[in-house]
Amino acid sequence: MNHQQYQPNDDIPFFQPILQYYNALPIITRTWFTLSLITTALHTLEIFDTDQLIFIWDKIAPPKLELWRILTCFAWAGPGTMVDFSVLILLYSMVLAVPSYERNPHEACWIENEREVVPPSNNPELLRDRIMNRWMGRESRSIQRQSDCIFAFLLSSILIVLSYILVTETSMLNDLPIPRPILLPVFTRTLLYTIITLQSFQQPNEQHNINFFPVPGRYVPLFHVGFGVLMGYRINETIHGVAIAFVYDSLVKEDGWMAKLIRRKRVLSTPQWLIHLVGEDAVVHITTDGIMETRNNANTPRSAGLEPGTNNLHRAAAVGDASYIQSQIDNVERASSPAEITSASAPCRQGDVNGWQPLHEAARAGHFQILKLLLEVDNVGVSTWRRRAGKLKINVNARTNNNRGFTALRLVEEHHEPENECARLLRAVGGVSLGFGDNVDDED
Repeated sequence: MNHQQYQPNDDIPFFQPILQYYNALPIITRTWFTLSLITTALHTLEIFDTDQLIFIWDKIAPPKLELWRILTCFAWAGPGTMVDFSVLILLYSMVLAVPSYERNPHEACWIENEREVVPPSNNPELLRDRIMNRWMGRESRSIQRQSDCIFAFLLSSILIVLSYILVTETSMLNDLPIPRPILLPVFTRTLLYTIITLQSFQQPNEQHNINFFPVPGRYVPLFHVGFGVLMGYRINETIHGVAIAFVYDSLVKEDGWMAKLIRRKRVLSTPQWLIHLVGEDAVVHITTDGIMETRNNANTPRSAGLEPGTNNLHRAAAVGDASYIQSQIDNVERASSPAEITSASAPCRQGDVNGWQPLHEAARAGHFQILKLLLEVDNVGVSTWRRRAGKLKINVNARTNNNRGFTALRLVEEHHEPENECARLLRAVGGVSLGFGDNVDDED
């Protein structure tokens, strides 16, 4: 009888899983974490004093122009050193919470024309046009994912600095009948709670595990503030970060109350120069054979916000387009010879440059119906599933990154509630939870 055991791979050097996890972090998270780690380490080694890192407006303004403080005040995980528990928790929270928002930031790009809504149709000839039209509408939004995330960081940082100057460096609040808050001139924690709150806005119904407590997304900001009060922690920076998140959400939200007030789609949007700088100023092009490509100003193909090597099934799995997935499975089902079946089903198992298959995209996004289609699963009872002998032959435990990375189940557990329906489905059909550094031994 075969069974599977989870254990570290003794053949892998100790630091290799750590480096693999670090390299798997999204670029913005990885950059911010690296800068924070280096800045905090240099402060711990007393190479830089606290007074050289914090935000002091008199030293930033002319004639001193100590402009590095604008960066270091967002990249020092203090107050404290690397041996302080609060500093380590901040760095840990950074790599744990920020990647989720980086992969799904607020949609802040400017959209001149809304996509045309095509009514559902049973006519098979209209299926491709309807799917492509839906994707084109999504494409204009999803193509600017990295620039949208950078814009969120930049605008939030600007709002943090301006609000700090307003509260701390001016006397505008002196005459108000409220206690004047005392804010620290270190903004790393403030920005982190801003991003955590923005991420909770993006996933209001998902369960977030915070300090071993399951918390629905919409209550994450309230939990952080309440937990800080209960434990006697300093919560000024937490409240400051949550407040900035609410302001940012109001500024970039489509048809929000602020946008309606000035009669615009949104108050602020990701600037075109930033989109161009990141290289995401792309347009959608449908080729004569019906294949959707994304091209930039130089007319070179791009991957529609996903990694190189992706196909339309990756895109459909990422956005939850079950109609397109089903249409491609129908093509496989119509194939008769082994060669035709292999050729037709190959895109369903195709990996991108990092080994991500459509299955992994569906798992990360939490699309239950897509997982059922790709794994050819039928219901055999209430919350009971079984794979049928289909033609796709997708490995439920296929791993990313040259078979050393994540399985679909681990992606669901990382990005969603570990006991949601996607996780239960994957476990029912033999899915195992594996990540970098994990190894599976099959024994008789």
